[in-house]
Amino acid sequence: MDKVEHRSTQRPRRRRAEMALAAGTVVLASWMVAVTTGGTAAAKPAQAAEPPGLSVPIGAGHTYRHGALPLRTLSPASASSVVPEHGPPNGRSPGQSFNGRLRYSGGPVVNGSPKVYLVFWGRQWGSESTVGGYRVFAGDPAGIARELQAYYSGLGTNRELWSAVVAQYCLGVAFNAKACPVAPASNHVAYPHLDVLGGVWEDTSYQPPLGSFPGDSNVGGATATQLAQEASTAAVHFGDSSIDAQYIIVSPHLANPDGWLDPISGYCAYHDNTQDLFFNGTVTGPNVAYTNLPYIPDAGLGSCSSTGKSGPLDGTTETASHEYAETLTDPYPTSGWSDRGSEIGDKCDYLDPGQPGAATYLTLATGTFDVQGIWANDSGKKGGCEVAHSSILTANPGKQKTVVGVPVNQSVGGIDLFGLTVRYDAIGLPSGLSVNPGSGVISGTPTQRRTSEVTVTASDTSSAATFSFRWTVSRH
Repeated sequence: MDKVEHRSTQRPRRRRAEMALAAGTVVLASWMVAVTTGGTAAAKPAQAAEPPGLSVPIGAGHTYRHGALPLRTLSPASASSVVPEHGPPNGRSPGQSFNGRLRYSGGPVVNGSPKVYLVFWGRQWGSESTVGGYRVFAGDPAGIARELQAYYSGLGTNRELWSAVVAQYCLGVAFNAKACPVAPASNHVAYPHLDVLGGVWEDTSYQPPLGSFPGDSNVGGATATQLAQEASTAAVHFGDSSIDAQYIIVSPHLANPDGWLDPISGYCAYHDNTQDLFFNGTVTGPNVAYTNLPYIPDAGLGSCSSTGKSGPLDGTTETASHEYAETLTDPYPTSGWSDRGSEIGDKCDYLDPGQPGAATYLTLATGTFDVQGIWANDSGKKGGCEVAHSSILTANPGKQKTVVGVPVNQSVGGIDLFGLTVRYDAIGLPSGLSVNPGSGVISGTPTQRRTSEVTVTASDTSSAATFSFRWTVSRH
């Protein structure tokens, strides 16, 4: 049997973003970013100076390789040599993140129910069977097929808060915006309340060449165009070309798709859309978001992970989490949210263990998985890397200026991703003002001239969001 499929019982929502740009549009971002909004309090992340000459999206030497997570080392046990660590791209060192908030470039985000389709591409995956409800393959010695299915199926369970980080981003705001209003909530990147795993397909119509040993960079493999074409073909197969869908093209053990094992420009994965201008119209079929995910264990322990524990499949899910988050916020790179070409995952990859926002283990209903920290614009005063975020969407109103004796009615209310009741508290309000604990509306009439620092806390039974702003009351 050449093609084997498993589909989720949940049908994906076929919503398209209202502001999708022309297929494949690439926006080169080179802005310096400043503070506009507060958010959930977080420790200050490690920062790095902007590398000189950065003017194009990260791509490990190829412009279509958006969100390319670089190989840290190439040291498989059976390889004949070890390639030295070359760390993240653009001159960064592991454990450092770019300063500056992500900016919006006018394109779509995944604001409907996110769906991931796993495509195990290549005859070498071998015969399929079902174990514990997951599709497994005879040609998968490390067991990444089961691990990926469990990871994506588990997202959104146990009220996990890693997925809450991306919910602050949205569509429909001004070009170069760095924050989103709370309403309408439908414009925000969606929290995964339904099963993220949309389906599994073993496509054995292609037989890639295989290396002599794990990590063999001398063997050829599928080209970038072939990988994109497979994603578009899979979209037709599953019948889902919506903006909410992303296709993970997983290559088999010993394969070298698009030169991922190159000792200079090697990478763990990248994502793109199938009508990227790079392909110049050579990819036929629908324009969909996809990830090129090689057989990560072939690169060796620690090559694509940074927890410091280096479990055999840590790199697989840490890499998958990086590309998944970037596809949610920038499905047609870089028309969504990015910072000078650096996306939500790029700004936080390979942070040293113990640093704020460093990779961690996320416990879901389906198991525990290594995930990468991702960038939160509303973290602290300058943004930062997080592995968990409040489930409450809030928007900092910014500096307030009012007049003694003039009534005030200012909302600081938010929306809870889990539908829980939110309570609001505020300290530092000018005399005569108070916050309604149920609605989050600050009202009253200022009685004294003064400038104060106001801190608002919105909380539910499981988490809280805190932000601060300056309030000046004048005589006239």
